[in-house]
Amino acid sequence: MSSKRIQHFDVLKGIAIFMVVMGHVIAMCIRGLDGAFLFKFIEQTHMPIFFFISGYLTYAATERNLFKTPNLKKRFMQLIIPFLVITPLWVLYFPHSGLQSPLSDNLPALYRAYWKDGYWFTLCLFELFLVYYPLSLLLRRLRRAWMQIAAIVATYALLIGLAVLFSNEEANVDYPGLGLLARFFPIFIMGVMAHHWRKAFDKACHNSSWIAAATVTFAIAFFIVAYRWDMPWAENNAVASAINYLLMPPMQLSLIVLAIAMAEPWCHREFLSDGKPGRLARYFDLMGHKSLGIYLLHYFFLFPLTALQEPLRQMALSAVPLAVVSATVAFAIVAVTLLVIYALERSRLLAFLFLGQPMSPR
Repeated sequence: MSSKRIQHFDVLKGIAIFMVVMGHVIAMCIRGLDGAFLFKFIEQTHMPIFFFISGYLTYAATERNLFKTPNLKKRFMQLIIPFLVITPLWVLYFPHSGLQSPLSDNLPALYRAYWKDGYWFTLCLFELFLVYYPLSLLLRRLRRAWMQIAAIVATYALLIGLAVLFSNEEANVDYPGLGLLARFFPIFIMGVMAHHWRKAFDKACHNSSWIAAATVTFAIAFFIVAYRWDMPWAENNAVASAINYLLMPPMQLSLIVLAIAMAEPWCHREFLSDGKPGRLARYFDLMGHKSLGIYLLHYFFLFPLTALQEPLRQMALSAVPLAVVSATVAFAIVAVTLLVIYALERSRLLAFLFLGQPMSPR
């Protein structure tokens, strides 16, 4: 298997991490604007991109096209070590940040919380690797496609059952992170299978009919998931959970098809042509390479912007002014975060502890 990076994946990761920071500017700096369309769109689109790409890059095959198991030690060092290092520092720093978000004031509360005060991603991704390890062994034995799909669906059903038993988003309680694990398992495993069946998946991403179907599917599913309160039949908690678990997978897969259909030709034109890539493409590419570090550190550079809340409300939370404000602030926060990442990378130990980068020389 080639170790060559996939250019449009790096750019998509860069776009996604920039959207993460924009979302946090809206939710944690300005606050009170969670109902805005822009926030809803960011909320439903940025993380599926990361999980799909992680699944796609996790897939590795033997010479007989059989599934390989992931390297759990490497993933633990990359994801859990910085999680355990940074979360105590965040709990210490948060009271001095000036942010008014209702986050945890102690470490046990952070680990108990459903979203882990924003630091859920690294834990969730590592748990996905833990789930995928035995699943990959099973998929290796199941040669028929329908049997592999049945095994995946059964695993998803098991994760949903565990999430229902041990996770409660409304009460903000989920010690093991099972709720988010169940929520993002489908798009992660879709990434794995998209690589396994990459010829068929690539064809779908370049087929106008598939792109049209993905557009319609995403639009309908997004409206139902993001605006449940507009549909009386979806107000029940059980129905809301069913919507999340049944509609999110096709919505997220449709999003990925659309994202690749747009990003791949743009990246090909920017990076593989004779001319020099534009600044925007290079900026997103850089952020894609540093996305984990940006995710882990950018919280420390968020700052209160509640004075902007009322002016933005008076503009009806319109997407354009909210995008301009959040993108401008996010650009500044990312710039400072990249400077800190550069400084930490001067030391292999600090880069390992804070950024999840390997200690061994590249």
